[in-house]
Amino acid sequence: MATKTIYSVEYRRLVQQLRARREELGLTQAALSAALGWPQQRLSAIEAGARRLDVLEFLHLTARLGLTPEVAIRVAVEAAKPR
Repeated sequence: MATKTIYSVEYRRLVQQLRARREELGLTQAALSAALGWPQQRLSAIEAGARRLDVLEFLHLTARLGLTPEVAIRVAVEAAKPR
């Protein structure tokens, strides 16, 4: 049986990069969640690896982090590369 992607090294790397971007922008989880219209607990669970982003959430989140869809996909592709 295949391992769920939420537990993969690549997914964790992607989430870590998104969290780092949030922190670089000086945004708290509460501020970013409010801007997205999400409960803060949702963002916390995503960053903790307890909840997986779906594709639309990913695009909304990355847009609020100032990334175009093209750049966001490049970030995801880079995170998915084997190391």
